[in-house]
Amino acid sequence: MTTVQPQPKMQRSRLVRLIIALLVTIPLVLAAVYMWVLWDPTKKVNQMPVAIVNSDAGFVKDGDKIEAGKSVADNLVESQSLGFELVDKQKAYQGLRDGHFYFIIQIPENFSETLGTIATVADAPALITVTFNDYNTLKASQIGGSAMEKIQQSVLKGVATTTVGGLVDGVQTLGDGLRAAADGSVQLSDGTKTLSEGTQTLADGINNELQPGASAASEGGAKLATGAATLSDGLVTLQEGTDTLGAGATQLADGIERLTGRIPLAEVEKLLKQAQAAVPNSSQLSTVTELIEGLKALQSGSRRIANELTDPNAQYRSGVNRLTDGGIQLKEGSAELSAGLVKLDAGVGKVADGVNRLNDGAQQLDAGAGKLKKGLVDGSERAPDFGDKEARVSLASLISTPVAKDTVHIAQAQFFGPGGAVTILIIATMLIPIVVFMSFRGHRFVTEDETPRSLGATARRGAIISAISLLGVLVVGIATWLALSPAPDPSHLWQVILISAAATVMNVALISVLFTLFGYVVGALSSLSWLMLQLFSYGGIWMIQTVPAPFQWLHWISPMTLVRHGYIAAFNGVSGFAASFVSLLLIAVIGGAATFAAVRFQQKRYEDATSDGPSPDDSATKELAPA
Repeated sequence: MTTVQPQPKMQRSRLVRLIIALLVTIPLVLAAVYMWVLWDPTKKVNQMPVAIVNSDAGFVKDGDKIEAGKSVADNLVESQSLGFELVDKQKAYQGLRDGHFYFIIQIPENFSETLGTIATVADAPALITVTFNDYNTLKASQIGGSAMEKIQQSVLKGVATTTVGGLVDGVQTLGDGLRAAADGSVQLSDGTKTLSEGTQTLADGINNELQPGASAASEGGAKLATGAATLSDGLVTLQEGTDTLGAGATQLADGIERLTGRIPLAEVEKLLKQAQAAVPNSSQLSTVTELIEGLKALQSGSRRIANELTDPNAQYRSGVNRLTDGGIQLKEGSAELSAGLVKLDAGVGKVADGVNRLNDGAQQLDAGAGKLKKGLVDGSERAPDFGDKEARVSLASLISTPVAKDTVHIAQAQFFGPGGAVTILIIATMLIPIVVFMSFRGHRFVTEDETPRSLGATARRGAIISAISLLGVLVVGIATWLALSPAPDPSHLWQVILISAAATVMNVALISVLFTLFGYVVGALSSLSWLMLQLFSYGGIWMIQTVPAPFQWLHWISPMTLVRHGYIAAFNGVSGFAASFVSLLLIAVIGGAATFAAVRFQQKRYEDATSDGPSPDDSATKELAPA
């Protein structure tokens, strides 16, 4: 019979084995963390499913509808920076809870209104809410936050027209008003020019009074000129007749003088006086006396008349001469007056035309001034009011950063947040069983020279390790709840407990297979390697879409993936708990069966190798109890 050599004392010391377990585990964990740091998942973030919820109701401004939210959503989808999906709010949050979406970008209802009024009443940027849930995936919030910073240009591109448009519209309105004012000023200039051309006009009175009066005066002037000419001609005729009459009067006076010269009037008067004295009251003497007096008067009168008619210094003759000269002057003056009145009439006609043009120009001036006033008033009212310096600084900040990001964490993992609970529990449910296995004595790879364990011993060993592992996971869970702030608040704590227990038992069963098949050293290393591979591939730390293809393939067969689904269901209150729980138990049963099959295979091989081999139950003594 083959004698089994006792194992070295070092393998029988639990403390030594624990130290060995830690020395193996810690470097591997550090190496894995180091790999996580070096791995750049941002190259494939465009495959990360991210929900976009556009709740923007739009905004009507000056008759035009602004839909900035739609522009942002469309730009994000077209950018393909992430795996954006445009969905409604209910589907988005359901997808965030069940792990389909890594995070949600929600555009609020007043998004367009805020951007549309950013130059007037808005005092804060339009907020886009980004919601993360670290219960599902640790790195989603970090990578998603970095990605959101990079896609900010897409967001700004979607809101640029509306953001600056609010200000530009105001300035444009002001410009429209100023252009209207400019158009009015052109009309004002034209009206002023027309007014300048009609400066000699007075108003409606020139049309209604001056022009008719000037026409009448022109007609009267013509008549006056005609009458003056007739009068002048008559006065010339009078002068000529006076000349003729003076000549006749002179001849008459000369004839009378010659007549009277033949009669000695003095002697005759003397004789008459004597005769009257001799014959008083003689009618014949009186008649002769009167005749003599008449002759004397005729003589003097005829001469006087002749002098008046011929002497230019005489009153009559000089008057006739002056009257004739005045008639000529009147004729010439009236002719000039008539000509002047004709010119006046024509000038008044031109003045009347000028008045009409002046009136038209005044109307254009009034219309232009009214348009100028309205344009300036409307433009000033509709132009943006930037307020005081503080308000202008605030507006400048809004225009430079019109859209801000408001990050919401359902359960943040960073800074000891509750979101790290799932990852801690998942790692604990596998790492603790590995450490417990490594702290127990283990067989080397079983050959025909080694006595295999019995099925009973294997079962007892599995039960003990499971109990210790469950206790360890419980301690870690309690410590997690106490350390994280705020404490995790799963939807169903009892589901968290059941999933933790099922995952621990499953990992004990699977690790047992590795330790049974490959022995202590290889089993420990293979278990730790299996842990690291699953940490990369299960999707709870790195987004599965961002890891290399081999890890993506491993994701679908990794038991840790089922554990994650179970925790997602338990923490977020979504469906999938029962399926995950049953699957974990089923894998645990399969792992236990595989362990027993391996032990039975070792027993069979040992029995075949030894002719008088000991009973399998004797191998129970070979199992080293805790030191």
